[in-house]
Amino acid sequence: MPIEYIGEEDYFEEIIIDGQRFEAEDENTFTVPKSLLRGVKLEEINPNITINVCEKVEDEIIFITSIPYSIKNLDNTNAEILFEDSGRRKFWDGQVGFTLYMETKRDIILERQQELGDVHLDSYDDDGDYIFINYSITVEAETLGLLIQQAEQIIKEIDGAAELTLGSPFKEVCDAENEADFTISLLVPLLRKMGFSDVRYNHGKKEYGKDIIFSRRTEFDEYEYWGVQVKFGDVLGGINSDIDTLVGQAEDAFKMPFYDVYTRSRQRISKLLIAISGKFTENAVEKICEKIESHPLKNNIVFVDGEKIKTLAEKFRR
Repeated sequence: MPIEYIGEEDYFEEIIIDGQRFEAEDENTFTVPKSLLRGVKLEEINPNITINVCEKVEDEIIFITSIPYSIKNLDNTNAEILFEDSGRRKFWDGQVGFTLYMETKRDIILERQQELGDVHLDSYDDDGDYIFINYSITVEAETLGLLIQQAEQIIKEIDGAAELTLGSPFKEVCDAENEADFTISLLVPLLRKMGFSDVRYNHGKKEYGKDIIFSRRTEFDEYEYWGVQVKFGDVLGGINSDIDTLVGQAEDAFKMPFYDVYTRSRQRISKLLIAISGKFTENAVEKICEKIESHPLKNNIVFVDGEKIKTLAEKFRR
């Protein structure tokens, strides 16, 4: 069902989505639960309005996301996502000082802005009581559901990088809730901290065995591309289905090229990292290698488990 706009051409008093009405809070600004937005096409969003995304609205009470963000349609293909991270010192109960935590997040955004060029720091303000970090990103997507997914991925990556940098106990391998949380909050920031370039989450229907893609410049001044296949929990050598799935994904990862947005060309990975949050048991690693017939492939697969990831995280903290 298309969005219905109530009001003038450049000023709307209300919008109606799936039969639910939302009044303008400010000039052409509306707060809408993300559950109603997931199926909405970007082209349905009037470029004059801003959508503040919230978790839900109950009894006229708005439940915001962990870090509030809004979406604005730029040209029906690209949208701008604006993040408003803020907090107050008197309510902070983290393991490190609030100023240090927010300054670390600011520095990570600036570093990512310089390295990847996707996120942009718009402002950082500290009035002695509140600290505000405003940053943004331009994303190409057809639906608001994809934009919401991208927004929440960015939030997790930045928060995860900050926690890793500070060595805080906010997130350990054992605290990961699921595969996506393990990947975005732990692996992606760790790989960036280890010095790899162009680290990006690649999960989706066309991942072909590569949940993460990253690169490094070799000693010969050439780019070497890596893929990461991520698994949550243990990999049991006694379960053939687990082994067969990983073998198939490994073969796909090497065979199927990917489009590199930075070089604007199709590339293939040279190495594959199989990263799990748990343990490889019952000779799982040996069984995976035995089932991969190509020696060049098996010689370019690296296995890391949760314990190794924990050790690396401790090593590469600032």
